[in-house]
Amino acid sequence: MGSPTALRVGVIWFVLGAAGALVLGLLVAVWFDALRAISLNAPSGTDVSRFSVPLAIVGLVAGSLLAGLGLPAGARQLDGYRAVRGAGGWALAIGVSGFTLGVAVGSRGWAAADRVGWVVTDYEPPEPWGWWRWPLYYADLWLPGLLVVLSLLLVWSAVRGQRRAAASAATRDRLLLAGLRTTGTIGELRIHYSSDDSGGRRAAGASATVTYVDAVGTRRWVTRKYADASALVQGGVVQVLHDPARPDDDDSVFVSFLREPAALDWV
Repeated sequence: MGSPTALRVGVIWFVLGAAGALVLGLLVAVWFDALRAISLNAPSGTDVSRFSVPLAIVGLVAGSLLAGLGLPAGARQLDGYRAVRGAGGWALAIGVSGFTLGVAVGSRGWAAADRVGWVVTDYEPPEPWGWWRWPLYYADLWLPGLLVVLSLLLVWSAVRGQRRAAASAATRDRLLLAGLRTTGTIGELRIHYSSDDSGGRRAAGASATVTYVDAVGTRRWVTRKYADASALVQGGVVQVLHDPARPDDDDSVFVSFLREPAALDWV
């Protein structure tokens, strides 16, 4: 385990990220309330004054910054503290759970229908609801419920991912003590790109196929992804850590693209 300070900082970042996600959930609930009220009741008589556009913009910016910065930062701190990757799954689960709480709290104050099943106006006879208005009417039940189910699925996925990551880290730690280190070469390199808001592209990691020779002289290869594409060069020399007793086990092979790797640098 790493420094307790890293754990405390990670928890603080997670709390800030969850708070940002909750604010976003509240904003979505207020926006949906205005849309729902206009759809269920007569638009001319619907009061949507609670939806303040300037306040919504401030909340959107603040919530997005807190969630977008806090959750990834918390995951990095937790990964560093445990020397195990996999906290990204918890970051996603915490973010969606915070968003779900915001929607659930916000939906408790949604405007009621003037007359269930009918749109009532001052100048025309009541108009019966179309089929599409009924899901909106019951959205205070099914929307938070659907988000709760999604949150539980993400928590379950995070637990499974943590178990897999912990098992892999245990294998890595064992091999660091009893495994075999050798050098390998990047034979194939594929850069991954992502697009930004302006339409440009930037490197978002890379996949490298590394070839190496095991303890009995057999040439083998393994493919690993790495977040920092700038650290990878085709034909470059890397370090390979493997189990000489299980040469065919791909899960027992770890690659470091750095000369002096820390525990998390083995992938």
